[in-house]
Amino acid sequence: MKKEVFAAVTIGFVLGLLITFGIWTANKSLKQSPPKLTGDIITPSPVSAVGTSTPTPSSPQTESGPILTVTAPVDEQLSPASTVTVTGTTGSKMTVVITAEDNQQIVAADSTGVFSAIVPLEGGYNLVTVTAVDASGKQTSRELTIGYTTAKL
Repeated sequence: MKKEVFAAVTIGFVLGLLITFGIWTANKSLKQSPPKLTGDIITPSPVSAVGTSTPTPSSPQTESGPILTVTAPVDEQLSPASTVTVTGTTGSKMTVVITAEDNQQIVAADSTGVFSAIVPLEGGYNLVTVTAVDASGKQTSRELTIGYTTAKL
């Protein structure tokens, strides 16, 4: 009888350690922040052999899509407010899609390329994705992690 109780306790202890390690590993991988973007890549206009440059598009572009700069908020910002104002610049009159935890907004940049939207936050970490889409459907995205807490900072 004592051997059976000892075996049951040992098996329960080992299973508890395995489950705890799995939860710890999953939590650690979820808390790793996304890689930070260092800036926009601007490709120069090619020059032909006779020295005339090719026409540039009316909206700023990179090889993969439109240029997108998010000026506020900064990545990994901690906010005491339940909303945050996302502002930035992109091409003139481009469509900008801002996606947060349970919210999605579509805004249009003005004639100078400036956009702004108020985004609601949920308690804890919020992944906010800002995507600029040009007329041809090419898109560029930036991801921000914004923390919302009501604790005294």
